[in-house]
This record gives sequence, structure tokens and C-alpha cells, in this order.
Amino acid sequence: MKLNHEKGAAPLYSQIESILKEKIEKGEYAYGDVLPSEKQLQELFEVSRVTVRQAVSSLVNAGYLQPAQGIGTIVVFEKIDEKLKRVISFSEEMEQHGMKMETGYCKISLEKTNKIIAAKLDIKEGEESYKLVRVRGVKTSPIVYSITYLKKNYELPLDPKQYMESLYNLLDTRYGVKIVKGQDTFEAVLADKEISKHLNISVGSPVFKRTRKTTDQQNETVEYTICYYPGDKYKYSVEL
Repeated sequence: MKLNHEKGAAPLYSQIESILKEKIEKGEYAYGDVLPSEKQLQELFEVSRVTVRQAVSSLVNAGYLQPAQGIGTIVVFEKIDEKLKRVISFSEEMEQHGMKMETGYCKISLEKTNKIIAAKLDIKEGEESYKLVRVRGVKTSPIVYSITYLKKNYELPLDPKQYMESLYNLLDTRYGVKIVKGQDTFEAVLADKEISKHLNISVGSPVFKRTRKTTDQQNETVEYTICYYPGDKYKYSVEL
């Protein structure tokens, strides 16, 4: 792909940034897609690695891309249309793939938040929040181990049986809380003892980590969730 090298033209990295940004906004690189590698972009635009990195870095800072260790650079800009106006729950996500989720383990408690979780929920350190721990899967095969933190002001029940199905559906139907916006980040990590126990895998096995922060119709933070998926049972497919 040819860039404008004439005197007075925009810097090459800026031109690449504009091209990639347009492709993302048009959906050619959709939400969750992995961007072509640095080498592929170098060859495509016939520029140096430094130039490619400048362009990608600018898009990361602008919220269009997110580096994911062990995976590459993922598109996190979500094109707004009727289909994507709401954030879907894990249950809905799996049902779209024809899988009926079951909750094998569930525990909910009220705990004082540490500095990190308090910042994620936009509350003060030491304030109480709900901590919901679940393991969900298909029959005896665990697919996701999740830890969800929610603000105390929702006055949620402390009965684990209330959380066997979709959390988003519970928040909507019982409390009128609608999740309208979310930000996901992705990372490849290795399973520690706790993760391996819940996912029935060996310590050190590769797992896919996804963190999510969501907001409601008043733009108030609703939840902060950390999910772990076995590397051999969960993947994102990308068509290049």
C-alpha cells in the first residue's frame, strides 16, 4: 500500500494510523480481531518497524487497539450499530455458539476492597463490595473461572443459588440495571494453583485472561470482572 512521501505530506506513521483507523471504524478490522503483525504491516506499507510501532502506539493511546501478551494487538474499538449497542453476558455469548452454560461452583460475599479493586469500581479503598466467584462450563467441563466485584449499593442477595444463571439478566430484571457499555482487556497468562484448581488443569498451563469493566445507563460503574479460560477450550477466531 503506497503512502505519500512528498514534501509537506503528513508523517508516514500518521498516514498509517489514519488508514488503520479507517479500516477499524469500517469494520474491516472488527472488535476482537488481531491486527496484522508488525512484520506484515512493514511489508504492507513498505516502512520501518519504528514507523509501524508509532502508528500502532497512537491507536492504542486512542483506545482503538489493546496489546495482548502472547496474542498480538487486538482491536478493542466496537463499531456501534443495532447489534452491538449492548454488552452481552458470558451466558449469552456461549449460547450464541450453541452452548448451554451450567454453574458448577458459586460463592458470593461482602468484602472490603483493596486499592486496585476500589479504583476499578470508583469507590474508596476499604469500602465493602460484593465478590462473586463462579466456575461455569458444560456438564463436567469447566470453561470459565470468574471473579466479579460489584458495588454494595445494589443490595444483592447473599444466596449463591441466585447467581446460577446470567448475572446481567439478574441485574436487569430485578434491579433495573442495564449494562450499556463495557471495556475488555485480554492477556495470555499461566495458571496458578487457584486457577488450576477451578479449571481442572495443571499449574503452569496456558490460560486466557479477560478483564471487563462495565457501566450502566447512568454511566455508573457496575462491575469489574476477571475471567480465566483454559487455553485449549477458548479462542478468538480471526479471518485475515
